[in-house]
This record gives sequence, structure tokens and C-alpha cells, in this order.
Amino acid sequence: MKFFKAIAKPFTVFNPDRSALYALVLGAASVLGFAPFNISPAMLAALMGLFFLWQKAETSFEAMRIGLWFGLGMFGLGTSWLFSSMYFYSGMNIITSALATFVFVLFLSLYLLIAGLIVAKLKQTNPDRQWIDLAIMMPLVWVLMEWIRGSWFTGFPFLLAGNTHLGTWLDGYAPVFGVLGVSWAIATSAGLFVLLLKSRLWLPISAAFACIWLLGAGLKQITWVHPEGKPIKVALVQGNIPQDKKWLASEFMPSMKTYVSLTKKSMDADVIVWPETAIPAYFDLVQEGVLNSFIRDAKLLEKDILLGVIARTDDHEKYYNALVNARNPQEFYYKKHLVPFSEYFPFSNFFKALSLLFNIPFSEFSEGDVVNKPMKLGGQMAGVTICYEIAFGDEMAKTVAKTRYLITVSNDAWFAHTFEPAQQVQDVQMRALELGREIARSTNTGYTMIVGVDGQIKAKIPAYKAGVLKGDVQPYVGETFFAKWKLLPIQILMAIGLVFVLGARLYKSRKKAVSAE
Repeated sequence: MKFFKAIAKPFTVFNPDRSALYALVLGAASVLGFAPFNISPAMLAALMGLFFLWQKAETSFEAMRIGLWFGLGMFGLGTSWLFSSMYFYSGMNIITSALATFVFVLFLSLYLLIAGLIVAKLKQTNPDRQWIDLAIMMPLVWVLMEWIRGSWFTGFPFLLAGNTHLGTWLDGYAPVFGVLGVSWAIATSAGLFVLLLKSRLWLPISAAFACIWLLGAGLKQITWVHPEGKPIKVALVQGNIPQDKKWLASEFMPSMKTYVSLTKKSMDADVIVWPETAIPAYFDLVQEGVLNSFIRDAKLLEKDILLGVIARTDDHEKYYNALVNARNPQEFYYKKHLVPFSEYFPFSNFFKALSLLFNIPFSEFSEGDVVNKPMKLGGQMAGVTICYEIAFGDEMAKTVAKTRYLITVSNDAWFAHTFEPAQQVQDVQMRALELGREIARSTNTGYTMIVGVDGQIKAKIPAYKAGVLKGDVQPYVGETFFAKWKLLPIQILMAIGLVFVLGARLYKSRKKAVSAE
């Protein structure tokens, strides 16, 4: 009997007690901080609750359970759009879609389970030293887990806390430390709030809180980059082709007519951009077929028209989600970071086995080699990305110095009428702020927009309507601190914080040993 109890014990982490249920609600509430809700204090309050529960946890197991259930609430609600993509558009049945979504949400939640374990192991036992836990250690662990989640195992840098405070004083940290720096400022503010409720040292705690926010406000006043040259006139085409019709053979010609018609009305622009996979066919076929005259005209007119296409190798063994300039159809950009459960399946061997039992359309795109590849468009070098790649700020920073502005395209029809399109808008805004470049974004169903270097939306058109956004994108030169140094400063800060916390633990242990002698 003891043997079976020992085997079953790890699974009791799924058995929610009152603290776990509180954590579940807090995790779900944190999603209100992200778009489309944009209630910034929700993330601050959720982290306050999480840190309070972790501080009260008496065992490592309890802290792990709290972290897991917070993650289930946060990712269960925040990435619920994965189910929509699989069930409504990928051909999966409802059971398989729900199972795949749960497995993915559980995987993401494990990061916070591990965070709970780390918190429990590093926590101070002396109440007089709880400031180390709340103001330093817990914020450090939160940011560490965000970094690992966004970088390891291909990375999933969605729902990062820093995105919830765009437009506040704290976004001043973005050009310096990136989105993780904003996350750290939020998490530290949350820890100080909890400390304020538990301590009588109101003045120093309030002063520390004020310093974090005032420093962010001060950093917002720094001019990191400056404009160079005249604005580029762009035309961002939004075809509004529903995902359930996009790949039908009967809808191919109507879709092409929509895009060509909208493009012909925009020939006064320097750069015209079609969204991700606007052409739902292999480019080598349409280049010699239905779009032959269109591409020929683009060359003759020397017009830069960036097309979202599907490219394949000559042997037809691999195919890519790609961008190509109709004016120079030999130069492609291949998407590197693919969307899980839409463009590739994590744990592919597992899903290959399931595909024999369920209706899973198992076909995967191949990965490209680089993110944010510079292409000459409108007479200036533009960094280009596709969809999900806009979330990888540190990778985009590797090539941003070679660019003057950025273009990103997306087909959010996969996730129509869910949280995902609005969440991705926050990623676009954060990248503009981090990297000091204006961003032109063309999407199939929305949100098509132009974002300034301050992270604010300069122009947009309504979602779920066909149209063209015409506007100016200003080229910029120079580098933000983050663009130059990328994640190195935040990694150094994490290392210093970890050394301090471990040092405090060792000092306490040594002092206890001396007292015992």
C-alpha cells in the first residue's frame, strides 16, 4: 500500500485545496491585463496574490501546487484560442482538440510549478527577512521562468507580464531591458505591495515602489533613435478571407481577385504588403500561372509588392511559410518560428500516432534559418517577420541595426474572434518600443496597423473587413540599449539577484550552525 501511495503522491498536485483554487482564479484574472481587456492592474493584482500564497506555503509541494494552478488559470484562459484553431480550422474532432489544448496548457503550467519549487527552496524562514523573498527572490523567479519559457524548447513568449503595462510609466524599461525588464518592474511592484500589507516599514517600502515607477517614467524621456530620410508610403492589404474558405479550390480565384483589386487601388504607395499566406498555393505554380502578368507588371513598374506565399524546394520535400517581393521573385524570407498546433505539432511522434485514430491533418511547414531578415523595400532596408515571430524580440534585435523599419504579416483568421489577434497587437507594440523601429503590419482579417517607435498605434483599419491601410512609415537609425545588448543586461541582473538570494540563504545557514555550536 505504501508503494502505491508513493506512486500516487506526485499526482496529488492536481488535487486542488483552497490555496490552489485561489491560484486558479488569480491566474485567470491575470489574463484581464492583456488585450483585448487591457486592464493593466489585473496582472499586478494577480502577482500580488500569487506571491502572497507562495509566502504562506509551508511546504515545497504546496508551493508547486499553487504555481501549477496559477498556470492552469492563466494559460488555460489566455491560450484558449489554440482550441479554436484546432477544432474549427485544423479538422480535429472536439475530443482531440481539447486533449491537445490541455496537454499544451499543462506543459506551460509546469514552468510555474517549477517556479513554486524554486521559491520554496530559496524562501527565508526569518520574518524579518521576508523582504528578500517578496522584493527580490519571487520577482526574480517569475522573470527567470518567463525567459526560459520564451527561449527553451523553441520558445513560447506569449502572455509575458510586461505586455500588460504598455502605455504606463513602466514601459520605459522596454528600450533598456526589453519586455522582461517591464515584467520585472511589475513583479517587484507586486512584491512590494504585499510587503507593504505585511510590514510596518511603510516609508522605505513606499519609497522603493515610487522609485521603480519614477525611474520608468524617466527612461521614457530618453530618445534612443532618430528619424532619417523621408517617410515611406505603404499600403497594407487586408483581404478578409475566412479561414474555412481560404484553402478551398473554388475560392482561390475570388481571393486573388480581391487582393489584386485592392492592390490596383494602391499603386501610388512605395511598398504594398499582402498578409501571411495571402496566396494559398505554391508560389512556383502561381508565378507561372494566374499571377504571371501581375508579377511581370510589378517588375516593369519597379514596384515593391511583398506577397505572403507558400514556397517549396525543387524536390518538393519541404515547404515554407514565406514572403517574396513580386519585383524580385528570387528572394524569399522563410518563417523560422512556427505556431504550435497550426503549422507544426509539438511531440510530433505522439500526434502521428493519434492521427491514425482521429482526423488530424498532419502536415508541417519547415523552419527557416533567421528571424527579421532585412529586405530592401521602398528604397530602405526593412526587417520582415511572419506572425508569431513578432514575439521574439531578442532574435529580432540581432538584425535590427541593419534595418530602418519593420514589416510583419499575419493570418489571424486561424484565431478569428478569439483573444489571440489582440494579444499579438501587444507584441507588435512592444517590439516597436524595444527595437526603436516603426512597424507596418498587414493581416488577413485584422488587426492591420502602423505602430510608432513609442509603441503607440499610429493608424489602423477595422478588423474583419476587406480594405487597405495607406499611411507613412518613418525610417529610423540608431539603436536602443536593448537592441544593442539584447538579453545580456537582464541575464546579468538575474545572475546578481540569484547570487544575492543564495548568499542570504548560506549566511542564514552558517549563522544557525555557529549558534548550535
